[in-house]
Amino acid sequence: MRRVGYAAVRYPGPRNVAPGLPFAWLPLLALLGSLAGPPAFACNAEGEHAGPSRADEAGLRVSTGVTDFGRGHETVEVGLEHRFATDWCLGLGPHVGAFVTLDESFFLYAGTDQRINLGRFWFIDTGTSVGFYEKGDGKDIGGEFEFRTGIAVGRRLRDGSRLSFGFFHMSNSSYYRRNPGMNSLLLRWSR
Repeated sequence: MRRVGYAAVRYPGPRNVAPGLPFAWLPLLALLGSLAGPPAFACNAEGEHAGPSRADEAGLRVSTGVTDFGRGHETVEVGLEHRFATDWCLGLGPHVGAFVTLDESFFLYAGTDQRINLGRFWFIDTGTSVGFYEKGDGKDIGGEFEFRTGIAVGRRLRDGSRLSFGFFHMSNSSYYRRNPGMNSLLLRWSR
């Protein structure tokens, strides 16, 4: 029996992952199920965070920008996202969305986001999502099951709409052997 040191052992990832990944969709299904009613762990405390409440700023958000800039697969991305009014605690709550690129790739996702208010007008949005990616004629980032995280800085405008600019990263977190990732710079608007 040969002994192998820790540094020499690396999990190579799944070899033949079945299409549809039934077990990988469980977190997504759990998140969608939580949207059916208020979760048992909801804080619902008034004054929990400064600025408008999540319910005041829930709704549709549109985005556009450049994806995978500076890496040879640059393309335009257009997206639509719905931010739910459910506030689990400190402004953290669910969202669902989709984006499509000019290369006919698309991503359908669900996740959580949080808005951190910086006074009355400025804010920072952070978010994490999990979903299904289809590459179309776009970049192969390893497989269908992907994660997306991002951060955006925004401002509330006088007409009640919100405009933000953010950086987003999508990858499979080494779930597949191939994991080059993909970055996006997006301009986002919501009313």
